[in-house]
Amino acid sequence: MFSNITVGVDGSDHGWRALEVACDLAQHYNANVHLVHVPEIPPSAMAIGIGAIDVPIDMEQVMSAGQAVMAEAATLAREHGVEPSSQIVRTGTASAEILHTAESTETDLIVSGRRGVGNVASLLLGSTSQKIAHDAQCACLTVK
Repeated sequence: MFSNITVGVDGSDHGWRALEVACDLAQHYNANVHLVHVPEIPPSAMAIGIGAIDVPIDMEQVMSAGQAVMAEAATLAREHGVEPSSQIVRTGTASAEILHTAESTETDLIVSGRRGVGNVASLLLGSTSQKIAHDAQCACLTVK
């Protein structure tokens, strides 16, 4: 039923649970697991009174933190008996990057956590899992 499973990991409790569920399904269906992490980039400006100041973003630090989350995800997958087929850390919009990975790996199931570590914007614009479910060309599983 499932040959390729893409899992969006973000370091949240729901994200770790999604990875555990994906590993269980991968073992059951003998499927490949593709891990994707898109680090959240902090805002580049800060409001001060009626003005704003630029806050420099250290992309090296952002990517380093992203690699740490991915290393933890790969370790957790292995602890659950699954060797990840790919480990991808990308910048951009989480939903778009997860969907891109799903398409490029011919994924037939995307697994994601219901609530991640997203910012206040997700409350107004919709969550990553909602966007994935809306735009995906394959089955989606959202895990609490």
